[in-house]
Amino acid sequence: MDEEKKRPDSKDLNAIERFYERFRGIPLKYLDLFIGLCVAALVIVLVMGMINR
Repeated sequence: MDEEKKRPDSKDLNAIERFYERFRGIPLKYLDLFIGLCVAALVIVLVMGMINR
């Protein structure tokens, strides 16, 4: 039997799942790496701002 894989309705997804649903064509590891780099850059900018203060 050939069952089609159905996408869940957006009302059944939480916020993180809806966010990832938009990037289905991008491998998840690359998306996670990008998010991690953005967070690391933010932390570095905040620390540098605290040091220069």
